[in-house]
This record gives sequence, C-alpha cells and structure tokens, in this order.
Amino acid sequence: MSDPIHFIMGRRIMLRPLEEGDYGDEYLRWLNDPEVNAYSQRRPFPNSRESMRSYQQGLEASRSGFVLAIVERESGRHLGNVSLVNLNPVHRCGEVAILVGAEGARGRGIGREAVYLVTRHAFDFHNLHKVFAGTFNPAFVRCVEGLGWKKEGVFRERIWSGGRYHDQTWLGILRSEFVPMPEFEE
Repeated sequence: MSDPIHFIMGRRIMLRPLEEGDYGDEYLRWLNDPEVNAYSQRRPFPNSRESMRSYQQGLEASRSGFVLAIVERESGRHLGNVSLVNLNPVHRCGEVAILVGAEGARGRGIGREAVYLVTRHAFDFHNLHKVFAGTFNPAFVRCVEGLGWKKEGVFRERIWSGGRYHDQTWLGILRSEFVPMPEFEE
C-alpha cells in the first residue's frame, strides 16, 4: 500500500496528490461552507489551515489512506478532493469519501467521474477486493449506484445533521462487479 500515487487521468478530470498551492483560501472556504458540507459526516466546523493539512498528514503517517485533488483537466482548477481511506491490506478493502467544493462544479457529474476513477485505481493499483462508502446524501447514493455499487445496509438514525437524525446508507462494489466505463476514460 506504500506505492506512490500516480496521476489518474479521466476524460474531464484528473486525480493527483494535493499540492501546497491547493491549501489556499478556496479550499478552506469549502471546508467551512455549510452548503458544501450539507451531507458531510466531518464535524465540527470551523476548520483551520492547520486542520486542512492534518487530515492528509494523519492518513500518510498511519498509511491508512490518501487524499487526491480533483482537478479539471482543461483549466487545471482544483474542484474538490476524493479520498481512499481505512485501507485494510489483510481484507483488501477501503472506503471512499468525496468533497466537491468549487463553485459551479456540483451537479455536473464531476463527483461520479472522480469516484469511478478512484475505484478503478483501488482495484487496479492497490489490488483491493472491495470499495465501500457510508452516506446520508441521496445524490451520492444515486451516483455510486450508477457506477454499479450495491446497497449493503442502513444504519438507522446514525447521523445528526440539520437538527435531526438521518439514516446512513452503506454501499459497496466488489472487484468482480467493477465494469469499465469508457465515458470516464481518457
């Protein structure tokens, strides 16, 4: 699991390691914007410049995952981040998390392409058997189901957000279920 992370090229985006320039005011705004984080399970707000970096540094130190920047190929603009975390080399599984924060980037299929690319990377490069995620965001559920992920269960009223409890849906995909999608390939 310690192999270097390479650029992962898609049709409209690429995934790459976070660079120093990514830790700017815009990224900090995403992390503190209630609209961007309406379905985030990351709490509490606010985040600082130090906490922006500490998450990635903690993953690297523990070798339990990584964060990649989602970058628009045409413009080079940093649109968000996708993570593969809780990597387990014995069970060969890992968890996906995503944040699309850039203004105008949500609702354009950017997240779907990013999840597809990181899932392909997990199977091809890290030799994982399974990739999974938990969410209370109905758009994320539709997104990954469109990529072939299956619902695996629901944790009833597990997430407190917006003054009430929400069910958390768990979804996953096995390596044997993964189907290449040319619309996301370079």
